[in-house]
Amino acid sequence: MPAVVPAAGVALVLALALLPAMPGMVPGAGPEGDGKRPGWGLVLHAQVPSGAPLGVEVVEATGRPRVTLGPVLASEGVRTSLGSGLPVRIRIVTELWRVRTFDALEGRHEWRATVRLDPLTTRYLVETSGGETLDVASAEEARRALQARLAPPLQPDREGRFYYLARIEVETLSLSDLEELRRWLRGDMGAAVGGQENVGSVLGRGFRRLLVRALGLPVQRYETRTPTFDRSNLD
Repeated sequence: MPAVVPAAGVALVLALALLPAMPGMVPGAGPEGDGKRPGWGLVLHAQVPSGAPLGVEVVEATGRPRVTLGPVLASEGVRTSLGSGLPVRIRIVTELWRVRTFDALEGRHEWRATVRLDPLTTRYLVETSGGETLDVASAEEARRALQARLAPPLQPDREGRFYYLARIEVETLSLSDLEELRRWLRGDMGAAVGGQENVGSVLGRGFRRLLVRALGLPVQRYETRTPTFDRSNLD
């Protein structure tokens, strides 16, 4: 029988969703940003500032973005989670915006990966949305493996002034979410959509993730962008 979420539970979910960001969570902005939408005064970052999880710059010769992954696996909370056997999910979205009166989205690329530590071999297992599975010896090697596969296929195809916006989300998952995670990596909406899984259990997992965020467990969000560049100057 499908689970019924009590009204009190719904109220609690809404209350938790409205909680302010916990330390280490930076919703919708870099550490110096103002959290506004693209083109509304975000602080510009051309490279990864010291300790920042993400950086983006424009490759002058082509106008393509170069997205640089920072030390996202080196934070104490993420290392603790990996050491406990919890996988870490990484999602990076890169967008190309054209400067207009109301800035226009010209292109978008989403890239996903997961990293987990095998407790038996003490090696790091890396899975990407491209279907690759890698086995490396350290967290830094895992970061380098992710970096080597991070190449958003975006580029302006007409004259104008543009900038790139990049966002990263790093989140720990429970071991019970591993199978759902594999579907997520494949871009599947999950068994619940096809009626193969109880909707209540899906809601329960979503509620647990919301609790993880509310309790301040390792969740990182970061947003950064390039300076504005002119397409005509790249030729």
